[in-house]
Amino acid sequence: MTAMPLALLLALAQTPAPPPALVDMRDLTPREHRAAVFVLTTSQEVNVSAVGAEPWPDQLRTRDDQHWQDDEQTTWPAAAWIIDARTHAVVWDLRAADTRRESNGLRHFAGSVRLPAGTYEAHYAFYPAAAMSFKDAVDFRAVVRLARRASGGGPYVDNGLYKQFALTIDGTGHVATADEITAAHSAFMGSAVVSVEPKRNTANRRGFELTRPTDVEVYGVGELQRDQTFDYGWIMNADTRKRVWTMTYDSTEPAGGAAKNRMAHETLHLRPGRYVAYFVSDDSHAPDDWNAVPATDPESWGLTLRVADRMARATVRPFEYEPVPEGQTIVSMIGIGDNANRSTGFTLKRPMDVRIYALGESSDEEMVDYAWIVDAVDHKRVWTMRYDETQAAGGSDKNRLFDSVLHLPPGSYLVYYKSDGSHSYNNWNTAPPAEERYWGVSVFPASGRLRRADVSPFERTGRGTGTPLAQLIRMGDDENARATFQLTGRTRLRVYALGEGHDGGMVDYGWIENATGDRVWQMKYDETDPAGGADKNRVFEGVITLPAGSYVLRYRSDGSHSHADWNDAPPDDPESWGISVFRMDTR
Repeated sequence: MTAMPLALLLALAQTPAPPPALVDMRDLTPREHRAAVFVLTTSQEVNVSAVGAEPWPDQLRTRDDQHWQDDEQTTWPAAAWIIDARTHAVVWDLRAADTRRESNGLRHFAGSVRLPAGTYEAHYAFYPAAAMSFKDAVDFRAVVRLARRASGGGPYVDNGLYKQFALTIDGTGHVATADEITAAHSAFMGSAVVSVEPKRNTANRRGFELTRPTDVEVYGVGELQRDQTFDYGWIMNADTRKRVWTMTYDSTEPAGGAAKNRMAHETLHLRPGRYVAYFVSDDSHAPDDWNAVPATDPESWGLTLRVADRMARATVRPFEYEPVPEGQTIVSMIGIGDNANRSTGFTLKRPMDVRIYALGESSDEEMVDYAWIVDAVDHKRVWTMRYDETQAAGGSDKNRLFDSVLHLPPGSYLVYYKSDGSHSYNNWNTAPPAEERYWGVSVFPASGRLRRADVSPFERTGRGTGTPLAQLIRMGDDENARATFQLTGRTRLRVYALGEGHDGGMVDYGWIENATGDRVWQMKYDETDPAGGADKNRVFEGVITLPAGSYVLRYRSDGSHSHADWNDAPPDDPESWGISVFRMDTR
């Protein structure tokens, strides 16, 4: 072997080593998002080299992979991009660049990109997409493939092509320091007055007050599909409780990455007043754990409100908001779980406008967790939480909110809440509502301030009320109940009975027997009226006269639909399911 000349050795020793790359991303793993921040001290051409991957190549598709989601059809599973850290504008994106395509689906870019001096974020994301959901899998092989992909396999993984994924950036500059990153973040957020960051599987909110008409720039990044909402925000007037802006699929644009990433960016002209900005998130696809390629501006996931006018921005003030005023409630039945049948009463001493704040669950535009209010004298509903009078409550689409004012005259009222066997407080089977702690019903003065003299504990007043002579209520399934009572003279009685009837007959019903066992009164279908709720709920409320003597109050029920376990909508007054007998007021 010929020895290397001494002069050449000296020249090689004196040649400076090339500077390290500003960005060097290699050895990426499936389901990884990586970011790096660098600073360019001068305007220049930077050299960018990247290897990514387009959606599934044709040769990887099979006939039974028919049920593709939009995300998988349009999203590159492996891509790189660069954004200006001070503006979050995309300055280069592999998916929009002039790339060389290989037959195996890989995309190559090697070229220069002109960038001005500044601070930049480089991103790379690799999220192999499953071709279908389990419910869409049409055969066993499809399920096996889906399971393999969900566990880290799939295109570009099984064949090891993902090991070629990379992003390198060379130029005159340096890796950003912590102070430089903070400065860039401050520049981006400098005009922000409200920032609502996402919280996994729950909501976050911020109250703010405007003292004069203000143009507010709204910037939101979240997860929405055409027929479903997952991570999104809205702005509500805190005084009127009306939404002034909502982040919907149609009001947003693609945010880059997965098709479900959506971006809202518009300016609102808001009047003086108090407002609340909300952002709700489900339990997946968020900055701490993406399940698909993130948006090009992943750090802005959430809702940001900016005011460009420095003078106007200085007048914006935060305030603490609660939808139900602390210590001012007339009724507070919240935190309600599964299979609940809750009730409470109150008496108003004067007419009052009350605000009802009720959260519940819907199914096929019918309420299955809901509240209602009954006049305690005539036992009729004065308000029911109906689907078409509610609004989306955030989180799962089945979460519904009633938030409005009801005028009530003086009198006594019973408030009820019923829930089914799933999706309730602290046991959600999908994303909870924005104000999950208030699941149930709250009633408070519309003014927000409660005068204790205006409300008293529940008083059952009206015709023939007071202590019943005999009562069999809250009757369950398969009851055969009895209670005795005595009359010392001929007496007018009010009978109030609730039961189940259909096809002209009663299956849950009451009657009265005399001392010899003869029936002196019986609840008959033709003499009852609808009791509210399901059609089979029936009520009798009327006056009978009985002579002096000993009597037995009876009640019998079948094996379903009772106070213990309604299998359909309960009646207006479920606590009285059964029979009660009152002595009429003789004054």
